[in-house]
Amino acid sequence: MPTMQRRHRCMRHMPCAPESARSARHLVQEKLTDWGRLDLLEDARLIVSELVGNAARHTGCTWLCAALGLDGDRLRLAVRDSSRALPVVVKTGVTETSGRGMVDRIANRWGVDEAPFGKWVWAEIGCPPKTLSQAGAQGVTATKYRSAKEGNTCTT
Repeated sequence: MPTMQRRHRCMRHMPCAPESARSARHLVQEKLTDWGRLDLLEDARLIVSELVGNAARHTGCTWLCAALGLDGDRLRLAVRDSSRALPVVVKTGVTETSGRGMVDRIANRWGVDEAPFGKWVWAEIGCPPKTLSQAGAQGVTATKYRSAKEGNTCTT
């Protein structure tokens, strides 16, 4: 999907295998270090590991693409695979030690975008950028985004 590709500043193709989660974590660490955003590193590494792992375990793809981009204070992580099957969120307890539902718990928001040959599963952390129209608009209801760090809420 063209808008997805424009939105991300770094993309890397890799085999669709659980071992690729390590490569994706290295990519995230490299780019967040370059961009001076190590404050997002822990959550970003967990999310990208889960997205890659889910693609490898559940889609039957042979290759995947990991992508990330920073827009203001918002980091978007995405993984493209060749399957059209949509992910299913499994609700778990807070003491659960597996990764099930991890992206849903950590990310501010997440979703799926169709692609010509598969889909992008993406997650965002951090605060969305404020625009002049959002900051100066009157009568607009504020939107709250939860942050992965407890007590950190962004309002636009």
